[in-house]
Amino acid sequence: MKRIFASLIATASPLFVISQNININILKDLNPGSEGSSISQLKTFGNKLYFSADDGIHENELWATDGTSAGTKLVKDINPTGNSGIVELTEAGGKLVFRAFDGITGIELWVTDGTETGTKLLKDIYPGEESSVALNFKPSGNRAIFVANDGTHGEEVWITDGTEAGTYMVKDIAPGGESSYSYEFTEYKGKIYFQASNGTDGWELWTTDGTEAGTYMVKDIFVGSDSSPRRFKVFNDKLFFRADDENGDELWVTDGTETGTVLLKDINPTDGSSINEFVEINGRLCFRATDGVHGAELWTTDGTEAGTVLVKDINPGGVDSFPGALTVYNDKVYFQATDGVHSEELWVSDGTPDGTYMLKDINPTGYSAPNFFATFKDKLFFVAIDGSNGSELWMTDGSESGTIKLAPANATEPSPLYFLPFFTELNDELYFKAEYDDNGVELWKLSLGELGVNDVQKTVSIQVYPNPVQAELKVQTSNKEIVNQLSIYGLDGKLIKTYNPKSNNPAIDVSQLPKGTYLIEVQTPKGKTNKKFIKN
Repeated sequence: MKRIFASLIATASPLFVISQNININILKDLNPGSEGSSISQLKTFGNKLYFSADDGIHENELWATDGTSAGTKLVKDINPTGNSGIVELTEAGGKLVFRAFDGITGIELWVTDGTETGTKLLKDIYPGEESSVALNFKPSGNRAIFVANDGTHGEEVWITDGTEAGTYMVKDIAPGGESSYSYEFTEYKGKIYFQASNGTDGWELWTTDGTEAGTYMVKDIFVGSDSSPRRFKVFNDKLFFRADDENGDELWVTDGTETGTVLLKDINPTDGSSINEFVEINGRLCFRATDGVHGAELWTTDGTEAGTVLVKDINPGGVDSFPGALTVYNDKVYFQATDGVHSEELWVSDGTPDGTYMLKDINPTGYSAPNFFATFKDKLFFVAIDGSNGSELWMTDGSESGTIKLAPANATEPSPLYFLPFFTELNDELYFKAEYDDNGVELWKLSLGELGVNDVQKTVSIQVYPNPVQAELKVQTSNKEIVNQLSIYGLDGKLIKTYNPKSNNPAIDVSQLPKGTYLIEVQTPKGKTNKKFIKN
């Protein structure tokens, strides 16, 4: 069964109309009827997309697709008597490793090369029917690091290269059968940094190079208690994170050494600043924090104490705007926030007060709660609620007019996009789980056609090069006519800049434009025309 929905984006200026076809179709109705197939764990590997699904016969098992209905197949029925509970699909050693339950050996570490015979138990870490419950997988070079319990050492750090011999416990961080509960693995300078407890010093900052000797505590940040370092982000050749000490939970930074692990700024001197959601834009880190005066707001840092500042008090009066789901797109950060007048809506920031504003009030009568952002083909996709049909699929090009809902008008289900859409790209298509019509939750895919420019007035033939362009865009007319004016427009039809070259082979500087797609309008004594170009 296949349903295709085509949408058309169209924006216009006096000289051109821009349009783009958007095709949304169901990949395959794996579990016919209204039950749905419980799609989860989407992971691109090689030229296929792997995921967990229930076809109504095998319960949740490992599936793969090449992007076609015929090429969407069960890889293996790992647990013939029930649910295999596949999670944590992670690449290691040219294969996918993951956690699964076969009904015999407990919840253990599995591996697949994409074939049925190549899908097998990698290692029974906790021998017998007991479960090692591997979790917190993180790729590290050609290996994957994770946490598991072998029944002797508690939950400790393990590593695998996709082979049984190359799967081993890195170090017994908390001796005596205790668990280190290692968490938030992050790669920095060729090592993995994380929080762990050795049973004596509390949850502190640790690092590993994959060897026992190279696994050690970097610093006991909060002596006698837990610093619980978390929310790690690499920026400007250092590792930034949130940690607790006598000042509460604040902004910390490390260069990987004990002496180089320091409090960057005590943002909230009376309590913790509750830092969260680091993203990098324009050479700065943006994040959410509260200073005890302005509520939870958008902050930014250049890596110095003096350069760590509030971007904008979006919701004045000490009330939280609570910027969330921070996502970078075209050198800006997009997020949800409330300004006290509008509920949680779509906001954007370039890291400056004037460049921080509500992009669109999607739901004027309530909250739209934009979330689960994903970039795809120079557009930003997300889930939002406009008050008419539950959580639906939206897309923006960064302009208010270019922020549109993509779900078909005749969708019968109240919330066609379920809580975790699992946006994943494969072969120039965007995959996600959703429920349209009465299919239940299934796997869908979206493709974008090429942008079309329909000229209202086109009297001159031109070429523009290089395209894509990074710095200088050159223009050549067919008969070497003198170019009187060059104008650059965004895809929302708004004029960005003009230039009057009075030349037959002019060039215009576009180095300061954000990455994206634009139109250049060329005016000669014979008339005007335009071309699309891409800024890299």
